[in-house]
Amino acid sequence: MDIIARNLRFGISGDPQRRWFDDDLVKSAAVDAFSIFLPEGERFFIRSLRHYAPQLDDPELKAEIKGYSVQEAYHTREHEDYNVALRSLGYDIDGMEETVRKVLGRVKRPIDRLLVTCAIEQITYGTSKMMLKTPDLFDQSADHYGCLWIWHAVEELEHSAVAPHVLTAATPQMSGIQRYVMRTAAMAGVLALFYRLWIRHTVAIAVANGRKRGPKLYGRIVWLLFVRPGLLRRTSSGLLRYFLPFYNPIAPEDARLLQAGRARLDKMLETAHLPQPVSAA
Repeated sequence: MDIIARNLRFGISGDPQRRWFDDDLVKSAAVDAFSIFLPEGERFFIRSLRHYAPQLDDPELKAEIKGYSVQEAYHTREHEDYNVALRSLGYDIDGMEETVRKVLGRVKRPIDRLLVTCAIEQITYGTSKMMLKTPDLFDQSADHYGCLWIWHAVEELEHSAVAPHVLTAATPQMSGIQRYVMRTAAMAGVLALFYRLWIRHTVAIAVANGRKRGPKLYGRIVWLLFVRPGLLRRTSSGLLRYFLPFYNPIAPEDARLLQAGRARLDKMLETAHLPQPVSAA
């Protein structure tokens, strides 16, 4: 797939909103909590793939790593601005980001960083497909937030195969079974930790807005994630595919979804009124 680096600014910090997603505080918090991972995560991904680039003989794969890195650098910038907005709303973003930084900092070996990158990229790939498969997901949302997430989803789909291809190219000495065991074990660990932190951060944002911590709040989050709109339930098929022995990082439907997603993004940008980010240079 073509990897197109779109240097777009969405100005989230110029107009921070607590209820940007369907005027729903907890639904907004669940998606906001996802952004908290991304600046640290995307810098980690770029370093993980660039480490292996000099060792690769395939010029096409090297070009894909370069395109991937540029896309992720723009994502990092925009989600840093997003987190500036969250910080301005009074949330403990510094503490949450420090937790993410410490967790990723525990992964020392280059091969382990690559395996973690592949696992988290699969999570974002599944989340992005969910967003692109649900055309009305952000219809009642603030323009700048909806545009950012659809932009991110389109570009995640464009580069979804890069990390798995690097893993294969970087481990020619491994058998398919060895590679399968390593990547699925890494995914199992990443899933358990990632979703625990995601829910913890969602709760923290909701509590900072006056919601009482307890069964009612947790039940509401479970409903959003697994029932309606089912933010996690709708990503499950992509995650389960990763555990198949002959996993292919590109699904047959991806080209169609990507074409529709690009058209959707262009249409959203035509009509959106985007504020300027206060953190922009």
